[in-house]
Order: sequence, then structure tokens, then C-alpha cells
Amino acid sequence: MTDPYYGYSGGGGGSSITISPVLAGEENDQAMMRHGNDERKKRRLVSNRESARRSRVRKQRRLDELSSQVSELRDTNQRLLVELNHMITKHARIVKENSQLREEASHLQKKLSETVVMELEEAEVAAAAAGTLEEA
Repeated sequence: MTDPYYGYSGGGGGSSITISPVLAGEENDQAMMRHGNDERKKRRLVSNRESARRSRVRKQRRLDELSSQVSELRDTNQRLLVELNHMITKHARIVKENSQLREEASHLQKKLSETVVMELEEAEVAAAAAGTLEEA
């Protein structure tokens, strides 16, 4: 039996292998193709690694930006909470002051009404006394 790639004939006590020049050229071409494929594979591997590295750098940059944004937002939130607490305190003080002023206004209004009533009564008494004096 003869192998198409090797000039091997099996039989008898001895064996001999011969490689024909045509077959050796084909093997050389195949080896060069494998070498070319290996080179392409290596280039693709290097390219993929570089792409992955760039992706990691972009991801890290984005993570750093988001971390910075979180820090800024926390600072802003803290500042706004302090401001809110000041406003709540100020509001409570103004509500208390407003209540006191309403009480004072009510008291003054009552006092004014009493004064007007007293003056009217005094005027009526004075008018009545003047009328009594004129009749006499």
C-alpha cells in the first residue's frame, strides 16, 4: 500500500520512506500557511489584549469620574442639609414671633376698643351732665 504523501510501500522485511519533491513543496506551503496563521493569531491576540487594556482604562476613568461625582453630590447634600436645618430653625423662630405679634395686636385692639367705649361713655356722661346743667 502506498501513502499518497509518502513513498512508503509496506511489505517485506525492510521499510523505506521517501518524500517526493512535489509533496515536500506542499508541506512547505502548508507550514508557511500555518506560520502565517500563527502570525495572524498572534497579532489578533495582541490586538485583543490592547483593546481590553484600553477598555479597562476607559472603565477606570469612568469609575473615577463617577466617584468624583458621588463625592461632590454628598458634599452638596451635606451643605443643603445644614442650610435646611437653619431654615427650619429660622421658620420656627418667625412662627413664634408671628404668634407673639398676633397676641400683642389682639391685646392692643381689645385695649383700643375698651378705650373707645370708655371715651364714648364719658362723652355720654358729659353730655348728660351738660344737658342737666342747661335745664337748671
